[in-house]
Amino acid sequence: MRTRSVTGLIGVLAATALSVTANSVVAIAVPWLVLERTGSAALAGLAGAAAIAPIVFSAVFGGALIDRIGKRRTCLIADTLSAAAVAALPLADATVGLTTGLVLVLVAVGAVFDSPGAAAREALRPDVARAAQVPLARVNAWGEVAENTGYLAGPALAGLLLVVVGGFGTVWVAAALFGLSLLVTWFLVPAHLSVRPSPEPYLRSVWDGIRLLLRDSTLRAVTLTAAVIWLFLLPFESVVLNAYLNESGQVVAFGVILAAYAGGAIGGALAYGAIAHRVPTRVALIVALALAGLSLGAFAVLPPVPVMVALALAAGVVTGPINPLCALIVQSRTPARFRGRVIGSYTALALAAGPLGLLAFGPLVDTYGPAAGFAAIGGGLLLAALLAAGAPGLRRLAGSA
Repeated sequence: MRTRSVTGLIGVLAATALSVTANSVVAIAVPWLVLERTGSAALAGLAGAAAIAPIVFSAVFGGALIDRIGKRRTCLIADTLSAAAVAALPLADATVGLTTGLVLVLVAVGAVFDSPGAAAREALRPDVARAAQVPLARVNAWGEVAENTGYLAGPALAGLLLVVVGGFGTVWVAAALFGLSLLVTWFLVPAHLSVRPSPEPYLRSVWDGIRLLLRDSTLRAVTLTAAVIWLFLLPFESVVLNAYLNESGQVVAFGVILAAYAGGAIGGALAYGAIAHRVPTRVALIVALALAGLSLGAFAVLPPVPVMVALALAAGVVTGPINPLCALIVQSRTPARFRGRVIGSYTALALAAGPLGLLAFGPLVDTYGPAAGFAAIGGGLLLAALLAAGAPGLRRLAGSA
């Protein structure tokens, strides 16, 4: 009879929340530092982009690294190197002097390690779910809650710290959060939970992950669906909503709307985790995408801010289950020894569509206005729902989780 152990599950969830919070703090603090030093909004934006650009590359090659050295070890290395890259910012400023170019390099280096760490924690979920005897769908939902908690807490913490301790003090707190994530993984996630990695040629391992993802019809379908989601969802906050609120002089409402969206996502993920065993996975994904398209598309009427807050809350509730559902499909279709490289490849291919959306929606909003942008986002998510409904690979899924 197996003994139930929840320490690994607690460790993975806590490390996820700490790491995401740290990254969210960095995402606020570093552009603020650059803007404070240079007075250039363009350079501040470039610093923010430097944290995103390496993700696609590192997700592919980092995923294979997970299967080569182990999931837990990858988490430990990623948190160590992320903490070091962040701590290097104030250390460089105190010694050699911190130029904008050096900021961009250090931020990009830190971002390279973030993606393998996140993929390794996701790859650990089936292991800790099995040890804790908790359904994997529920663990994925809790993982989404942990991530959204970090996305919600990070900006609020960064805003407070920038006022109290300044930019470099805020950066030191982010480094400490990465350190806490490392300690939580070290002490709470047992090393024996995961399949022992077997040595394989590295580049062949990378290719095997991509090939398995593209050859399996279910994995191929969920990756395409996720790419469409990222293509249309990523511009919602940073491009379309931002442009509308600036244009209408309601910038103060930006944080409130985003907080409602993140809070709704936490509630939606928790609700899905509670009922996942009763709901067919494919049906849940289609319904969530369709409702997300309708709720975000409703922003196109440009309602008053209180209505936007309500819509954002509703949109968060229905988008909350989407990532856990996609993660469940990928995990359930992937053999354990391939899990790291497949999750890495899936993440890279899905996220690669995001920058395309950011590039496309800027001219769209400039030419036709924010209403057209909101309508396009709603239509794009409805398209993703149709793809999920029509994909033969997803029709082969088993019923509920």
